[in-house]
Amino acid sequence: MKKRYHRLLAKGSDFARADAVDVAFTYDFDDTRLAELDAKWVLSGIAGAGDTQTRALKLLHWLCAHTRHGNPILPEGLQRHADELLDWCFDQPGNDPNCMHLSVILSECLLAVGIKAYALWCFPKVYKGDNHVVVQVWLPEGERWIMLDPSWDVYLMDKAGRILSAPEVREGLAKGAKLRQNAESRRKEKNYLIYMAKDMYHFNRYQDTHYGILHENMRRTRVHLCPAGYDLEDEKAPFYASYNSFWR
Repeated sequence: MKKRYHRLLAKGSDFARADAVDVAFTYDFDDTRLAELDAKWVLSGIAGAGDTQTRALKLLHWLCAHTRHGNPILPEGLQRHADELLDWCFDQPGNDPNCMHLSVILSECLLAVGIKAYALWCFPKVYKGDNHVVVQVWLPEGERWIMLDPSWDVYLMDKAGRILSAPEVREGLAKGAKLRQNAESRRKEKNYLIYMAKDMYHFNRYQDTHYGILHENMRRTRVHLCPAGYDLEDEKAPFYASYNSFWR
């Protein structure tokens, strides 16, 4: 099964679609609720000093130390933004958020301390209705992205120990490259690599990243990145982005 997923990624490596367009993505750091989130949860203190990667990893590990991934039924009326989600799940055994909730929490906490980040939905080709959500984080020091997974406190690295972005992970899986995960991970490396090979065939994300995005924009059209020849039949007029613009 592992090889099958890798072969699907390799065969679906051409993203040059005739219907894809360049998309400009925006990030809102000025919402007053971000400052309130920072103050309430002491996020700047947790992130501390240092470069962007160091600060982002501290927030990742903090969140994962106080939450557990699950498949919850959220309480009626819960606002699906970082503050109320944290109130519900932080050190609350049994209140276990799913990958989407955890990625929204982490991305909004990162925005609150001035780090550009967004939640990324990852989808398989072979299982309809299945998906996983991770976070892409921008490192201005190296002008590159890295992928963090708050479901299991995971990030993936190349042989040199460099943390990889989502497209780099996908490319590595498609080529059968040796990827390593961090020691803090709560999931076995072999199982995680198979899981991500399954779930990285195509992607989507919101065009505008801001606080409360999941609660406020649940019904809005997302921007999709799909291989050439693969069409989303279950979407109404899907909006396809060009490969390079999607990863900005």
